Amino acid sequence: MEHFARRVAVLVFCMWLAGATSAQTPRPAQPGKPSMLPAPTQPVILTVTGKITTRNRGEAAIFDAAMIAKLPTHEFRTWTPWFKEPVTFRGPLLQTLLDAVGAQGETLHMVALNDYAVNVPVSDARKFGPLLATHIDGKALGVRDKGPLFLIYPFDAKPETRVDQYYGRSIWQITRVTVQ
Repeated sequence: MEHFARRVAVLVFCMWLAGATSAQTPRPAQPGKPSMLPAPTQPVILTVTGKITTRNRGEAAIFDAAMIAKLPTHEFRTWTPWFKEPVTFRGPLLQTLLDAVGAQGETLHMVALNDYAVNVPVSDARKFGPLLATHIDGKALGVRDKGPLFLIYPFDAKPETRVDQYYGRSIWQITRVTVQ
């Protein structure tokens, strides 16, 4: 009986943990079922529109820095053309963001604060694992430091990305993404 009670307690704890986690981390939408993201409580730093199924403001999914910070993070160290030495980037994978908004397109039209824009194939997210970097060498990215969001490819781990095509897709100060 004691063994059974312990198993029930563990099960209840796991169910509670799953419920607590789901309230904080956006879940991907199930096909055919739109879902909602929590509303931002701080200034919006990223707006995602287009072919998405998960939204929190009209036809858009908007994120503040805290919402981005709640997404699982990864990091890698790599050389880039923009820094003298290799640096460590940290932030959520682009794929994680796409899953959070239920992206269903083929191309991402990404726009920076200064209206610079690039088109990034959605397939890059799975094939290369680029980050939406929020930190460089442990320091949060501000607008003056190419932030708050910088799409960066793992150039050292994926040598095939060490060409102008992928350097050009590495957009910083990202503010808008349209899934096409």
